[in-house]
Amino acid sequence: MTRKLTDARVLRSRQVLRSAAIELLAKTDRFSIAELLVKGHVTRGTFYRHYNNKADLIDDVNQELIRELTEKTVGKFRVRQVLEVISEQGILYNAVLNDDQDPELMTGLMAALREQRNQLLVDIDDERARMHLIYQWEIIMAGFWACVSLWLRDSMALTYDEILDEFREIWRVTMTRTKKTGLLLFDFES
Repeated sequence: MTRKLTDARVLRSRQVLRSAAIELLAKTDRFSIAELLVKGHVTRGTFYRHYNNKADLIDDVNQELIRELTEKTVGKFRVRQVLEVISEQGILYNAVLNDDQDPELMTGLMAALREQRNQLLVDIDDERARMHLIYQWEIIMAGFWACVSLWLRDSMALTYDEILDEFREIWRVTMTRTKKTGLLLFDFES
């Protein structure tokens, strides 16, 4: 019984530290541990019980954000669900995409997304066809992140349905032209 209570406290402390770090990262990555402690209402001992330093905390935050987002992209990149995850941390993603805060987050996220894409394409033997799909996927992803960046900068003025309609409109010609496109790796409906 004590073990479960300890585990719950550990989980809560880590979540408090992550949340405080996310709030601070949305403004600057140059925050001090002292600022983090004040924001999270935790002691220095609590911080060092969980993390070696600020970089360790930021890496943990990034890994958690990447995990949350890539859960929605297993099998297919489910655009609506990804938008929902992004909107939960909209202030941070806005800072990352529009103000170059925490560039390691996007680097790690894109690496994870590319790994998922590569797993989906592993059975394609025709190298030319596989490369064609990879190029298309990269173009779609660039367009997706550009639109998301603008959406966040505009305080998410469009609803999920409206931004999904924008994505569908952008890629409608490609979607109807052929069935073997990089768009097969995306779900613009659910």
